[in-house]
Amino acid sequence: MADVIDVVVIGSGFGGLFAATELGRRGRDVLVVDATDRPGGIAETISESGYSLEPAAGTFLLPHRALTPLLAAGGVAVEHTAPEAGLRYVWTRDRLAAIPSSPKAVLTRAVSVRGKFRMALEPFIRSRPPADEESLKSFMTRRLGTEAGTLISHIAASGIYAGDPSTLSVGAAFPAIVALEADAGSVVRGAIRRIRALPKPRPERPKSHVPVGGMALAARSLATTLGDRYRPNFKVTAVTREGDNFRIEGPEVLFAREVVVALRPDSARAILPTVDADVLTGWPSSPVVVVGIGGRAEDVPLPNGFGYLAGPDVNAVGLGCLFESVYAPGRAAPGHSLAKVIVGGARNPDVVSWSDERILGAVTSEMERALGVSISPTWTKVVRHHTGIPNYDLDHRRRLGGIDSLESQNPGLIFAGWGYRGIGVAHLALDAMTIADRITER
Repeated sequence: MADVIDVVVIGSGFGGLFAATELGRRGRDVLVVDATDRPGGIAETISESGYSLEPAAGTFLLPHRALTPLLAAGGVAVEHTAPEAGLRYVWTRDRLAAIPSSPKAVLTRAVSVRGKFRMALEPFIRSRPPADEESLKSFMTRRLGTEAGTLISHIAASGIYAGDPSTLSVGAAFPAIVALEADAGSVVRGAIRRIRALPKPRPERPKSHVPVGGMALAARSLATTLGDRYRPNFKVTAVTREGDNFRIEGPEVLFAREVVVALRPDSARAILPTVDADVLTGWPSSPVVVVGIGGRAEDVPLPNGFGYLAGPDVNAVGLGCLFESVYAPGRAAPGHSLAKVIVGGARNPDVVSWSDERILGAVTSEMERALGVSISPTWTKVVRHHTGIPNYDLDHRRRLGGIDSLESQNPGLIFAGWGYRGIGVAHLALDAMTIADRITER
């Protein structure tokens, strides 16, 4: 038998790269393999004609207890976004309503005076959560009232999951919010209790950052730090148990004591022929299309701010628009603008099959409606994500229970990635820490 590796990580998306980085920090012998020739998974940076488009995540909040040390360990340089990143908008009632990242957010025109009054009553609302899974919309309207709850649940669902707030599980998609109510009987009272429990002096408030050189360079930096412990173009065809170890078949046969499968559930199932892996089927997702809109600043005029999300009352295929060149000026040449529009999702899944021309026509028309200006781009890019963004629906936590059982029945087999316990970059970093703890304890 060939040498046995401590841990083989299958998949070099950020979930796999973070897990390997943290295991390496702890002195474990780890190897990352990936079927493609580049790390990062769906994260990439498209650089053309002076524009840099991030078709997936492009920002993160730092400092963060898990993400900050992992980025540093992987040699990933970061920089602050422009101050304008603190200003965000909701497109509702045929206008943009500003939502500052400060207590002034309560003054937003996105919610009526009556709606604000009902929100203010949240700490005094006595409402028991249902015994079974609760949707995001049900939770928010129960706590904040119909108007504000409908709006907030909609923009949270579409802005993060491209999903439907009526079918997303609040416990799976936003567990921290559920925990606030569980702790104090109120989201507001729970948040106040958490703030008061913070050590003094208070930790630095997280701020928006971007990776220098883009997400593609960030992934390459993490992979480069791994050195020869990162193997691209290594397509795994099967993972099976052989004695006390795992046999990983690909261009060559590897043996490992532990295997981290950092793939989406359906891809994971395809390489586990001897595992009862029916639990890995049927995980829903929302297909999306990311559209880059670039041009001279006067032809693509963008307001100050991070971007806007479309409210539930807006008839549009676009979920939101990010003002990329405003909060990250390096993403467009001087004197030029770049916007990133996300379309499709759970509300309009068929958009992914539209022609480029139809998508671009809809996007520019909706931007003009939202911003109240004329849009004449000279550079466009359409990127389709057919597999889409994982949706943590009302069945998600039951499926996670199945994953837990699968791991218990197969000691040393661990599942990771954005399909399971959080889709954000910070969530993947936290999951990497948990995985490293589990492996270290064993």
